[in-house]
Amino acid sequence: MSSEIKISGGLLKDKKIKVLKQGNYRITMEQVRKSMFDMISDKILGSFFLDLFAGSGIVGIEAISYGAEKVVFVENHLNAVRLLRENIKSLGLQDKTRVIYKDVFDFLNKFSLERFDIIFADPPYELGEKIVDVVKYVNDFNWLKDQGMLIIEHHKKTILPEKYAHLFKFLEKKYGETVLSFYKKGEKT
Repeated sequence: MSSEIKISGGLLKDKKIKVLKQGNYRITMEQVRKSMFDMISDKILGSFFLDLFAGSGIVGIEAISYGAEKVVFVENHLNAVRLLRENIKSLGLQDKTRVIYKDVFDFLNKFSLERFDIIFADPPYELGEKIVDVVKYVNDFNWLKDQGMLIIEHHKKTILPEKYAHLFKFLEKKYGETVLSFYKKGEKT
């Protein structure tokens, strides 16, 4: 079972994609997506973007809408993967995307052959402190390019570290119960 939501900005603004209505899926709110892309607008054009816990793919699809060169989606729920592939096909984005049907932690827990400019992770809130493993694996297995950015959407009760090895949190934005934590590779200045 699915419903539709609009893409909030960029070249594909106002086009619709299908999203799952069943299960414990939580779609990144339009206000949060719009705010995030406004904050990273200078980094998105031509970027390689990784969308973890992709669900319907709304964030990665918006990344393309705002100018990302390529987006890799990782999702481990088959119904979500099917819907994501359908959304990509309906928008004609097959040449700019790759969908990986796999558990995110299994995917990240190896040295990356590909490095990304921007990694967005929207894990289920129920993971709680296990979300820190996203930060750990992105750092330990070198998933980010130099000057790359990791953005994690999480519940306000989940506290993420200010620094983990080569990644430091440089910004945290709150939207009600939702928080976006922004990490950069390098040293905090």
